[in-house]
Amino acid sequence: MQRANTLKVPGKVIFGEGAARSVVDEAKTMGCKRLLLVTDAQVLKSGVLYDVVKSLSANMQVKIFSEVEPEPDIMTADLVTRTVREGEFDLVCGMGGGSVMDIAKIASVMATNSGDTEQYVGVDLLKEPGLAKILLPTTAGTGSEMTPNAIVGLHEKGAKVGVISPYIMADAAVVDPLLTVTLPAKPTASSGLDALAHAIESYISLDSNPITDLLSLRAIELIMRNLPMVFSEGDNVRARSAMSLCAMMAGISIANAGTCSGHAAAYGYAGKYNIPHGFSVAVALPHVLEFSLRSCPQKAKAIAETMGVATSGVSSADAGTQVIKAIVSLMREVECPTSLSQLGVPRAEIPTLARNMLKTARLLVHNPRSVNEVEAVEIITRMWEGKLGPS
Repeated sequence: MQRANTLKVPGKVIFGEGAARSVVDEAKTMGCKRLLLVTDAQVLKSGVLYDVVKSLSANMQVKIFSEVEPEPDIMTADLVTRTVREGEFDLVCGMGGGSVMDIAKIASVMATNSGDTEQYVGVDLLKEPGLAKILLPTTAGTGSEMTPNAIVGLHEKGAKVGVISPYIMADAAVVDPLLTVTLPAKPTASSGLDALAHAIESYISLDSNPITDLLSLRAIELIMRNLPMVFSEGDNVRARSAMSLCAMMAGISIANAGTCSGHAAAYGYAGKYNIPHGFSVAVALPHVLEFSLRSCPQKAKAIAETMGVATSGVSSADAGTQVIKAIVSLMREVECPTSLSQLGVPRAEIPTLARNMLKTARLLVHNPRSVNEVEAVEIITRMWEGKLGPS
C-alpha cells in the first residue's frame, strides 16, 4: 500500500506576468495598516519594485528594511528582529532574492516569538505563528517563497543553518516573472542552477513522493531548456516565465521532499568564502550525483530521459554519467565554475569541509546513499579538483 502524502504549500500562490500588482490588494485583504517591507539595497536601486512600493505607500504605512546582504549572517536576522519588534507591524513583505525572503520570514516569526533567532535554529522550535507575510521573488531559483525554511549563516563557524517550521510558510507567494527580466547574467545563472539542484536533489530524496516527483522532473526539463536562453537573452520574457515557474515547482518539491547531499556539502563553504549559493550547490551537484545515483538507478534513467539524453539500451550507470555530463555542460554554458579550486577554496580545507558536510544531518537523512567520513573527504576532494569518473 502506498503511503499517504502531505503537500505543504503557501496559503495562496499568485503567478504570472504582472502579478506584482496584486501585492497591495493582498495586503489590504489581510487588513494591513502598517507594513514592514524587507528588501536589499541593490533591488531598491534597480527600480524594479518602484510601482509596488509606491502603491503600498499610498494605501498603508510602510517602513523599508533594506540591510539584507547576499548570504546573510544571523546578525542580520537579529537586526531585523529588533526592527520588527519596535514597529508594531501587522504584515511583513519580502521582496527580493532568497536571502531577502528568508530574512522576511524571520522578521515575521521573531515578532511573536521571544529571544533571538539562534535559539530557533532547527526544526519545529518556534512556539507561535508569526505576522502575516507576503513573499515576492525578484530572482528565479531559490524557491524560498514556497518553503517553510529560512536559511542564515553562522559566518564565524563557516556554516549555514536553518529555522524550519510551518510558521515560516508564506501566507501569499506572488511570483511575477517580469521582475526577473533585468537581472544580470551572473545572478541569473546562479539562481537558475540553484533551482536545478533543488529539482534534482528533491527528486532523488528518500522523502520524495509522486507529486514532488512530477514537479521535480518538469522543473529539470524546463531549466535545461530555458536557463541558457535567459543567461544570453535576459529580456526573453517567455524563458524568464519558464524559469520562474521552475523555481516555484522546485521550491514546492524541496519544501516537501527536502534537499540532500549537494546542499549539505555546499553549506560548508558557501558562506565562509562568499560564494553565490547557486554556484556553490552547482559545483557540488555532479559529484554528489556520481556518488548517489548508483543507489537509485531508475531515477537516474528518469532524469536522463527528462534531460533529453538517449537512454535506449543504456545501463543505469551510463545514464547517470550522461546526466552528470549534461549538468557540467550547462554549468560551463552559463559560466559557472566547475571546481572548488576555481572558487578560491584552499585545498587544505578539504577535511574541514568534509566534516561540515557530515554535520548537516538534517539534509543527509534524505540522501539515497549514506555518506561516511572517508567518502565525504573523497567527494570534497573531487569537488576541489573538478574531477569526475573512476580514480
